[in-house]
Amino acid sequence: MRSKRQYPKSWSACTALIPACATLLMWFSSTTVGRAVNEKGDWPWNLKLSGYHDAEVAEALGQGWFMNVGPTGIRARITHEHPKYLTVKYVFKKCPAAGLIKIDDIIVGANGKKMNVAHTFGRGSRGRSTWDGPMVEMAKLIEESQGKDGKLDLMVWPGGNQQQEKVVSVKIPAVGRFSATWPFDCKRSDQLMIELCDFIESEHKRAGQFENNVHTHGSCVLALMASGEKKYQPLIRNILSDYGKRRYDSTNGDGFPAWGQVHDGIVMGEYYLLTKDSKLKPAMESLADCLNDSVWPETGGLSHRPFAAIQRRMAAGGPKGYGAMALPAGLGMVALSLFKEAGLPYAEPSYQRIHEAFLCSVGKNGAIDYGYNIWDHAVITLADKNGSPKNSKRGIGFECLEGLKGIGKYDIFWPTKADKRYKPTDWIDREAETNRVFDMGDNKRLVVRNMSPKEPKTAFTHDGNAVDHHARSGVGALAHKIGNAGNPSWGYLGDLMAEGCANSGKGLMDGHASTHMHVLWGSLGAAMAEPKAFRKYLDEIKWWMIMAQTHNGGFVIMPGRDYASTDHAYGTRNFPSACAALILSVKEKKLRITGATSSKIESSKASSAIPSSRAARTMNEEKIKLLDKALFDALAEISHNGEVEVLPIQISKAHAKVRFLTVENKTHVTFQALQSEAKASFAYADLTKQDRAALARVVAEIRTNHPEAQAMAGAYQEICGQTDLADPYYKKAGEDFTKTINGFFE
Repeated sequence: MRSKRQYPKSWSACTALIPACATLLMWFSSTTVGRAVNEKGDWPWNLKLSGYHDAEVAEALGQGWFMNVGPTGIRARITHEHPKYLTVKYVFKKCPAAGLIKIDDIIVGANGKKMNVAHTFGRGSRGRSTWDGPMVEMAKLIEESQGKDGKLDLMVWPGGNQQQEKVVSVKIPAVGRFSATWPFDCKRSDQLMIELCDFIESEHKRAGQFENNVHTHGSCVLALMASGEKKYQPLIRNILSDYGKRRYDSTNGDGFPAWGQVHDGIVMGEYYLLTKDSKLKPAMESLADCLNDSVWPETGGLSHRPFAAIQRRMAAGGPKGYGAMALPAGLGMVALSLFKEAGLPYAEPSYQRIHEAFLCSVGKNGAIDYGYNIWDHAVITLADKNGSPKNSKRGIGFECLEGLKGIGKYDIFWPTKADKRYKPTDWIDREAETNRVFDMGDNKRLVVRNMSPKEPKTAFTHDGNAVDHHARSGVGALAHKIGNAGNPSWGYLGDLMAEGCANSGKGLMDGHASTHMHVLWGSLGAAMAEPKAFRKYLDEIKWWMIMAQTHNGGFVIMPGRDYASTDHAYGTRNFPSACAALILSVKEKKLRITGATSSKIESSKASSAIPSSRAARTMNEEKIKLLDKALFDALAEISHNGEVEVLPIQISKAHAKVRFLTVENKTHVTFQALQSEAKASFAYADLTKQDRAALARVVAEIRTNHPEAQAMAGAYQEICGQTDLADPYYKKAGEDFTKTINGFFE
């Protein structure tokens, strides 16, 4: 049980203004107009959903961002007149429901059960309702049919006429139900993840790319890597072959480069940890340098464009543009956490600044607002433009490394007392040694006060509430859980945000702007929470896994409930398909963002998503039985001698990481949960070859000076097809023992 703590009093020093852009958006959403868009108007049903596979809808209706009714081929909307039901707005020409269900039919239930839960309209219910009511109810009925013979008996009011209610039978694939522990130990989850990745691969073959939307492209590549399937290796290698040539420039403000940079960083970071591909190093080092000069020093956030680029544009008389946001900065921190774990440059000053931004902005429920809290800052004008602090040697937008040393006379350009946001600026001189200074061109300098919060010494007390727009908390949880290197303070902060995500399954579709970015990163953040909390989250989002799946391939972009939901603008199925595949892939734990750990044992457990350096040899069943007996005897001896260490591993029988505890008798091995005293024994004969490979690594880690333990671990890795993991063990074993083990292979 983790100890609990309340927020430090020093946090009050971090209270600051919300960025103006975020304030404007919040104001808009609270007005009658903002509410009307969601509650009374046609949004989102009047928007056009783009995308190759869904062009049919737009061609027929000229508009139509409707709800997908699972694999039936039906698109529907929820109306105020019938909030418990689904009003049909389109039926695909070639689908299970074609010729059976018509536009304006109202679906009121299925399989003899009428839906009776009304949808909750309005933004005031964010984080608590999502597309509740008929979408959740229908998902249960569809899964019921999928678990039997695939016959879905829809209860329909033809043309909306209640008096003519009838039953229409629609045949959908009988793919089975999700298990109670999905995606773990779940046949349907296993099958669905591969189907989604197959769809993604086929889409790349059809179009030659994953579109130019950076989060679509990056998420698709990550999904293929996270699956661990060898058949996607050629495409992964082909795509990543281009990354090493990329270079990043913090003075380039063309387009919205920051989003591409942070997604590139996550893709390269995960791929490098899998392969140690040195060709990526120049690009990763370039990106680290760029991100170091991209973060807004007064907030720790990241705008669409790097900080240095914006400062140069302003100095040339251009606009400041959009303010700094939490989400891209958090994604950048995830990338830098991966770089850090890989032992590569990770933009340490800005990396620390983003961490501090999370720490002094997080709510008691683990929520992170649109922008982080702002630290005190001021723009000063030097009386002598050649005086101190001198212009940065790197130019406008970069830090003046001498700080305020030797500063002469200056005037406060901003804030002035006429500004409503005015705060005293006496800290400029008083805290000169700790203030940071940035070149704004000519004789102007940006001075930022150091308001670093105290690091927590014990776990936070979560208030039990959900968070809105949980991708921000999700990336925060991932960045801190991946990058903490055993730092308990970072772990506490990551736990708080992960728990906030896990409490927010009912708000799955409420995320701002790209709703599905919240679906993805909020879900991966929730996976970092305690297993019980994540289980609750998964149960709350299962409806989406059922209803977003289409009849003709992949998942479709579903309307978000936020007024600024923009996913319809590109409408590709690749992005939601990748989101779903990545959520399902947490069972595989191949990537750091999907649960792979960096402990001594697990860091050597690289993914089979990337090919080994040489082909694996085969071993016949008789020799494998001899090896299995040797491993079991070694485990028994370690257990009897009291040599067991706490070394986390993942086995097929458990949903979370466990530790080997003891050999119970001549047939069973006992494991213990990492976070509790819970124990479970399994027949050794029932463990998979991957399970035994993990146990062989445990033995090798405990008996580091035993050549036979190293050779045995290498053999098991090769049996699993991972020669890149096997060879280092053979090297440790030495020539004699390697020759012995070589005799086991054919």
